[in-house]
Amino acid sequence: MLRDASGEAELASKRDIRELELKIESRFEQVKGELTLIKWMLGIMLGGVMALILKAFFPV
Repeated sequence: MLRDASGEAELASKRDIRELELKIESRFEQVKGELTLIKWMLGIMLGGVMALILKAFFPV
């Protein structure tokens, strides 16, 4: 008879595994949204810096 370190063996049901998968998918969706926001913010900042550099070298 095999047992884990706590002395009791527990098996995950299909429902437990599905709930865990849903939690993980939810977290990945949240991270994906945050990365999209960061990419947009970085693009806007890069555009602003480029505008300042162009204005410094090509004054009107």
